[in-house]
Amino acid sequence: MYTDTLNGSLQMVVEEMNILTTVFLRYDNEKIFYPNTVLATKPISNFYRSPEMSDSVEFAVDISTSIETIGALKARIKTYVKSFTDVFYLSYCHFIYK
Repeated sequence: MYTDTLNGSLQMVVEEMNILTTVFLRYDNEKIFYPNTVLATKPISNFYRSPEMSDSVEFAVDISTSIETIGALKARIKTYVKSFTDVFYLSYCHFIYK
């Protein structure tokens, strides 16, 4: 949601973000294109966050890798995740070993 103060506090929904422009959808379904250089100079409020999302990363470890090295890798990944609590929810992080 973007509040356009040039048009009298009009609230719009971000429909598409591109490298040079952002497309907004107004209440009457009119699409309004703004150059990102203009938006960079304006205050923007985000009323609705994206829903929680998840992702997975799978990687292979050589069979000759020691248990200690794998344990150290696991510890480093957990430390990294814990350092970004605004992005990651540690309670939802699962480490699966095959």
